[in-house]
Amino acid sequence: MNNNDKALLRLQTMGDWLQMKTKFSPRKLMQEIEKFKDDWKPYNLRNSNNRWGLSVTSLDGGLSGIPDLDSLLQYNKINNTDIKNSDINKYTDVYNNSPELQKIIEPWKPWLGRCHFLRIDKGGYFPEHYDINKLDYDYDEIRFIAFVNKCDKKDLKFIYEDTVRDIKDGQLFYFNANKRHSVFSTSDGITMLVFCMKFDEKLFEKLIEEYRFA
Repeated sequence: MNNNDKALLRLQTMGDWLQMKTKFSPRKLMQEIEKFKDDWKPYNLRNSNNRWGLSVTSLDGGLSGIPDLDSLLQYNKINNTDIKNSDINKYTDVYNNSPELQKIIEPWKPWLGRCHFLRIDKGGYFPEHYDINKLDYDYDEIRFIAFVNKCDKKDLKFIYEDTVRDIKDGQLFYFNANKRHSVFSTSDGITMLVFCMKFDEKLFEKLIEEYRFA
């Protein structure tokens, strides 16, 4: 077992949800991305259900959403490609024009791959699933999520295993996406920021440094 494997094992024993110390203003962040209101694209077009994405990183730095807002599994099968989350790492104008977003991302830039805002309007949902359930044992990855707008229990049902998470806007978490979870929206405009990172021991050290213990 190498150091990366040991670090990942230690992370998984610490807990499934770890809040980071990062502080950001949800209001400012929403104001800064308002200029991109026409650039939201259907999230996973073939299975879209009132879910929308806005790319923070993309394959080419553009905002087409292809393939960064698609299911990479489906996209790769259709196009005979092998694109991974770590390949989707070119910053878009969304990142370049939002200081509040940069504040969230800056500590994690060396490891950042696919990253996007996710908006789930009323009736939108993700059925129960596992985000990271790959058989490629050489590709370790972890996922962060920032809750930005209308993410409290009243509007967002984020069900992790069998528990509805008690979430507040302005929080950033590492969460163990290997476990089953589902998401349901009861209002319009629910907004989150989701990003994937290629894991190594240096990322683990950074996570411990940024972890909010109390």
